[in-house]
Amino acid sequence: MSLWVRVLAITSLLLLTAYGYLAIVYLADPFQLLVLGLCGILWVGLPAAIIGIVIMLIFVNVRKKRRVPLYVVGSLVVLAVLMGAAMPLNRLFQEQAVIDAKAYPARVDPLLSAYRQAHGTYPKTLDQIPSAPPLPRLLRRCGYRSDGRTYWFTFPKPGGLIDVWDYSSETQKWDLST
Repeated sequence: MSLWVRVLAITSLLLLTAYGYLAIVYLADPFQLLVLGLCGILWVGLPAAIIGIVIMLIFVNVRKKRRVPLYVVGSLVVLAVLMGAAMPLNRLFQEQAVIDAKAYPARVDPLLSAYRQAHGTYPKTLDQIPSAPPLPRLLRRCGYRSDGRTYWFTFPKPGGLIDVWDYSSETQKWDLST
């Protein structure tokens, strides 16, 4: 196998791994990430560490005083840094997602008010407003609902098991309910 093919294969694998890592960190709920991390440590990390130690013992021959290959040490360092950065990165992504979700009602309120002026009630779904901006990520699951007189936005609090953020057009503020 030529050098360029190996470099291309390794680069592709690294990029795929990086995109997978970022997707998990971006999309995972903090609680899910914690459970995923604990399961990963117990079911993947521990066996991988044992296998890694065995491989390192094979490479390191005490009599010949051979060193552990640099790529083994480097990959362990990179893995440790990625695992350590997962929770703080996830927290940043989740905080930004909450900010985006909470800002959405102010962006769409003029459109909803115009619809109410034209039809006498708020729309049942946001699909009835063709120019409505796309829903932020956290509002896609629960999102918008209306009884015609009032509308609400709802989304689960990231990392909370039963905590939910609610917005009402009557109060025009967000409330955290448990």
